[in-house]
Amino acid sequence: MDLSDITYTSGQDNTGGLTQEFWFAKASDIATWPTVKTKALATTVEELMNYSGNFTMNSGKKFFTGYLTWGTGELKWSAQGPVDSKSFKHSFEFSRPGCNANSLALLDLVKNDNLVFIVLDKDGNKRVLGSEFLSAKLESAEGTTGKSGEDSKADVMTFVSELQGPPRFYVGTVPTTEASS
Repeated sequence: MDLSDITYTSGQDNTGGLTQEFWFAKASDIATWPTVKTKALATTVEELMNYSGNFTMNSGKKFFTGYLTWGTGELKWSAQGPVDSKSFKHSFEFSRPGCNANSLALLDLVKNDNLVFIVLDKDGNKRVLGSEFLSAKLESAEGTTGKSGEDSKADVMTFVSELQGPPRFYVGTVPTTEASS
């Protein structure tokens, strides 16, 4: 694939941050993954950066909906590796309110599991963290009850994965109802 111009249109939407909703699933619950073309096969930037197709789930499985506190969600990517061996590390960090049994159980259940996340940015783009080849993993989690009524009572979690490139866009539907057999 050839290089292309990377211009900027003055006045276009470019709002930072994520919305308050995201979706997550166990990688083992996914029956088929959407695909993305490699640099060798892609003929357009859309083919290179957009997943094609939809996630389909195993019978009885679905993506779950997550909530994050406004202004705390961030999807990041950074180049890693030595010269001539670069790849990208991806991370999704967010804070969610509360220290109830449900939120604490989530931490315990996902601490060593293979996951995939779909996050929605404020410009309406869905991005995927985790892939068929390397799932997202919990990197860190910190929680607090706070010391006073002025403090946050929350869990802050960071999940990571890596790919040869930045996180891809997902233009398909998110399967949030249980798949039938």
